[in-house]
Amino acid sequence: MTLVEAPSDGPPNRDRMAVIDVGSNSVRMVIYPATALAAPPLFNEKAMCGLGRDQVPGGPLSETAMKLAMDTMRRFAYLADAMDVGMIDAVATAAVREAVNGVEFLDHIAAETGITVRILDGEEEARLAARGVMAASPRARGLVGDLGGGSLELIHLDPDLLDGVGQRTSLPLGTLRLAAAAGGAGADLDREIDHGLSQVDWLSRIRNGDLYIVGGAWRSLGRLEMARTRYPLRVLHGYTLPSARVEAMCQLFAGLSLESLRRIDAAPKDRLDTLALAARILGRLLHHSGAKRVVFSDHGLRDGILYEHLTPEHKAADPLLASCRLIAMATARHGENGLGHGHGDGAKLSDWLAPLFAKETESEWRLRFAACLLSDIGWRIHPEERPDHAMADVMRAPLIGLDHDQRIMLALAIRYRYTHRRDSHWVKPFERLIEDEDQLWSRQVGQALRLAHTLSGGIMELLADYQLRLDDDTITLHCATGAAHLIGEAGAKRLKAMARSFGRRGLILSD
Repeated sequence: MTLVEAPSDGPPNRDRMAVIDVGSNSVRMVIYPATALAAPPLFNEKAMCGLGRDQVPGGPLSETAMKLAMDTMRRFAYLADAMDVGMIDAVATAAVREAVNGVEFLDHIAAETGITVRILDGEEEARLAARGVMAASPRARGLVGDLGGGSLELIHLDPDLLDGVGQRTSLPLGTLRLAAAAGGAGADLDREIDHGLSQVDWLSRIRNGDLYIVGGAWRSLGRLEMARTRYPLRVLHGYTLPSARVEAMCQLFAGLSLESLRRIDAAPKDRLDTLALAARILGRLLHHSGAKRVVFSDHGLRDGILYEHLTPEHKAADPLLASCRLIAMATARHGENGLGHGHGDGAKLSDWLAPLFAKETESEWRLRFAACLLSDIGWRIHPEERPDHAMADVMRAPLIGLDHDQRIMLALAIRYRYTHRRDSHWVKPFERLIEDEDQLWSRQVGQALRLAHTLSGGIMELLADYQLRLDDDTITLHCATGAAHLIGEAGAKRLKAMARSFGRRGLILSD
């Protein structure tokens, strides 16, 4: 692996790492505050340089595109230096690896900026894209499709395999390449796409699974669909749709002219000329893959590169719990004794609530643990605003390792941690997206967290004086000797409200 230390007059911040992706359509740099996947980036910027635009296979990169890319790389080198980045890992993909002057161009970048860019072959690009998807969605199973300007990478995901990555291939079906080769004619494009996909013989063996899609053009389609249907969430990662719905979406957008796309406010102006083609490619991929659902992923190649640098401890971490823990650390109110300072208090709270959820699945336990970690994030907000504000924070937080249903369940649980009321009109659009039993789970978890924080004041060691027991008709709060009188009026009310969410009555017993 070719790496370059970021130039700096002072000692570099070894925890900061930059990943630069010199792609066929865009050149992007992401600076991570630490080599940990759950940490949100400090910096994320792209420039649409179009290195693969109008490129003939095997032909040279255009002078105009190379100048734009070089100016972008100079800017990125300057910013990485100013931000004391400790390490830069830069890669180039299809346009550069297939250009006759690709190596010469990268040599020029190295001479001008000090950044060495390594060229990824198609299979390595596919593997890293898959690693990025799996790092953010460890239970992912099915097919990854990563669409760029120069190529389409397809990867079979199977968590039962040693590294989770099965067969993979890179096809010359990028948006810029297809637009140049077929001249934009619909029938010609379909034939070329179908011909390429028909060469992937292993696609027929993984039908009826999930299709995880990566790439700027496909993400833009997802955001357009959100806007078109007035979907209440704005976080794309984890947005999941049945394939029939996506096929209809693809037919709609593939049939729109460039002029029609310009009239859509939500359409990204820098991708207008590739959106219809991206929709056509996705529609044909759904036909060939037989996928049942489509999952939009914000994580791909760049995250896969970051994953390669993680310690074994960070690789083994659950991405949802790790991202929740970082948010909790930033919002903790009790210093070293606070909920946000590590596994300890989140685990204590989760264990204390466990008797109420004895029949939960592993997935439900994981989500409940996440709720325990986030259960004090609203303490700085005015009490009247806490429920909806805390819920909105979870809806918008940079969480990974969960889909939209789980995000809504988690956000609702945090809302109910601050109130027993169910009359918020702001909440209704989100509740309608999940099942009734999931809404009930959120209410039960939230009310249980509300009771725990009332009894303890957020100091989880104090919960050792109390134990919960769930019976057919009652939820009993057992108090240690001398602790019953410490429950207070608020604690008694919240025990009653919590028990009601379980369809039971609350009972207080003292030793």
